[in-house]
Amino acid sequence: MTKFLLTILLIMGSLSAFSADDEALTKGMVNPGFYEKPDWFKQSFLDLQEDLHDANGNKKRIILYFHQDGCPYCKKLLDDNFSRKDIVNKMKQHYELLAINMWGDKAVTLVTGEETTEKEFAKSMKVMFTPTLVALDNKGAPLFRMNGYYEPDKFSSVLDYLLLFSDTSVDNQKQPDFNEFYRQQLMAKGDAEQRQPSKKALPGLHTEMFITSENNLQELIENSQLPVMLLFEQQYCAECDELHGDVFRRLPIYKALKQFKIVQIDMNSSDLITAANGQSMTKKELAKSLNIQYTPSMIFYESGKPGNMHNPVFRSEAYLKSFHIQALLEYISTKSYLTEPEFQRFVQAKADKLHAEGIEFDLLD
Repeated sequence: MTKFLLTILLIMGSLSAFSADDEALTKGMVNPGFYEKPDWFKQSFLDLQEDLHDANGNKKRIILYFHQDGCPYCKKLLDDNFSRKDIVNKMKQHYELLAINMWGDKAVTLVTGEETTEKEFAKSMKVMFTPTLVALDNKGAPLFRMNGYYEPDKFSSVLDYLLLFSDTSVDNQKQPDFNEFYRQQLMAKGDAEQRQPSKKALPGLHTEMFITSENNLQELIENSQLPVMLLFEQQYCAECDELHGDVFRRLPIYKALKQFKIVQIDMNSSDLITAANGQSMTKKELAKSLNIQYTPSMIFYESGKPGNMHNPVFRSEAYLKSFHIQALLEYISTKSYLTEPEFQRFVQAKADKLHAEGIEFDLLD
């Protein structure tokens, strides 16, 4: 398909989209909460077979970018991460970024040839947070996933990490652990204590009165009257510092935390722990078995379910501020995940209810 024809078809598609939904558009002819994407994003008809073929031919990787209008963390990704020259250069040189609206109705052709829509594709990929970015291997299978916003340094490290792998190595060799790779990158820049990040991270893990020191997760989950949260953290984690120093200090969230049994786990520790399935392993091994790639991560279990207790009911692996943390705790404590499997719809309903009641709030406060 020539570039000229592609341009004409994209323009026609845009005009038809505008005419189909005029009343929902603002005066500027964009959806409320729409954020303009950089011009280096791939212009795609969302035919993943064709896009994958093009990417392989150009020796690039496809990254699927699931977003939604009005998402403050998507805006943060666009404004903060994609304003950094080093990140933009890596993206242009090595990656093709495809934008997919998690509530969109555009047609998507999967690598299998199956036809679906953006929202059904997002649902099948279990997208719970935006932005969610999924890097694909050269056969179209998920290779690495970022569930939620990663700050620029960590995002850049993911791009470096992905460049280490050929698809052959992914198929035939044990993948290196991203967290260990990231730690090594930090050490290469100098000792963690000497780093100068935007928020200086602190040594040690935070202690809280509401955190238990239980090391037998199997017994805890089976016997607890409350849902269980595994809080994976590590030293020199600025996001962990923010979670404890700000978010957990907010009274509504502090009260909500008392509705959980919370176990803090140092994801780099060699201390032994009994996992939810009864196996004894180190905390580092537990983190690896659960594929923990981000700190702080919260893994939730329903209590009193011996036959199914090794299966988490929900995972939060994203940078979240107080509004979303409070919504998350409510989502789990009320078991709303049983009736509303899509967390983002639950968040939207909560936001709509507050708006209707005239209550002001800031999604990034």
